[in-house]
Amino acid sequence: MARGRKTRHLADELRRGIAELRWPAGRLPTEQQLARDQGVSLNTVRRAVDLLVQEGLVYRRQGSGTYVSDTPATRTGYAVGVVVPSLTYYYPRVVAGIEGELARRGCRMLLRSTDWDTARERQAVDELVAAGAAGLVLVPTLDDDGSRPGNADLAPLGPPAVLVERGTHLPPILDEFVRSHHAAGALLAVEHLLALGHTRIGYLERTAPHTAPQIRSGLAAALERAGLPADPVITVSLPRWTAHDAEAVVGRAVESGVTAVICFADHEATLLVAAARRRGVRVPEDLSVIGYDDEIADLCEVPLTAVSPPKKELGERAVDILAARLADPGAPRRQETLVPRLVVRESTGPAPQSH
Repeated sequence: MARGRKTRHLADELRRGIAELRWPAGRLPTEQQLARDQGVSLNTVRRAVDLLVQEGLVYRRQGSGTYVSDTPATRTGYAVGVVVPSLTYYYPRVVAGIEGELARRGCRMLLRSTDWDTARERQAVDELVAAGAAGLVLVPTLDDDGSRPGNADLAPLGPPAVLVERGTHLPPILDEFVRSHHAAGALLAVEHLLALGHTRIGYLERTAPHTAPQIRSGLAAALERAGLPADPVITVSLPRWTAHDAEAVVGRAVESGVTAVICFADHEATLLVAAARRRGVRVPEDLSVIGYDDEIADLCEVPLTAVSPPKKELGERAVDILAARLADPGAPRRQETLVPRLVVRESTGPAPQSH
């Protein structure tokens, strides 16, 4: 992990600890202890703490230590329980958005991660409700058909709840939610490739019950709108990708005359780029590649053009919806959809025949 990335990651972790009242006495662990606990250098700790000092979240007391500031960002208004399936991919930026908006409102966050385990998810919700959370922001784990287990309704939970990146499955739900419009994200990717002259487009995905079906529907709509067959030239869906799988796709792409591939997600796209290089297929001269999620796209050996869901904004909007519900329980329910952005980098270029 790059130095600046380590610093930002640690700063996010410290912000989260402050919001959760992890250090109720108001004093952070020593910089040496943080370095040991987090497995980073002392310099990384100092840079991360410097960021929090600049933000006014903490202050250093000479010879005594680092303390949490008594500011609107650290006072304890009502608590909001947050349950996410992962703290290592995609959701850290969502959590950062939730955390920042709660801090702005003088509230605190109680965070739980479930590692995609529905039993841990139920336990986490029960614990947060018992702890007195005034409301909940949830990213529930989904069944293979894209629904929540048993199509569970949020009403029995007690406090108001808002879902994040959920709400598209059938049957329709009455729960409040905010989500990315992944079909629109796929549309952006296809339109970018069409503008570059690509008409033979492939698609590969990691099987995911919530996101992948939306991306496929967006691809079909965009291709049909351009007068092309609704199905990509090649489509490959696997629950887990290996380098060997990516090499097989590159071989199929060459044989089929595919000049561009859209990949869900970034990891699969990086595997494809590496496989193309091994085969002597140049990216983007011979094959353009687009990733999805924009989590590690800029770290690929050829920085990836990628669809970037508005993760931080999703977290902020979830808090806004929840705060409005707490302020006016009788108001109409809100279900919001945000359109991703397309971040253009070096992995896409004109179709080969356009050179």
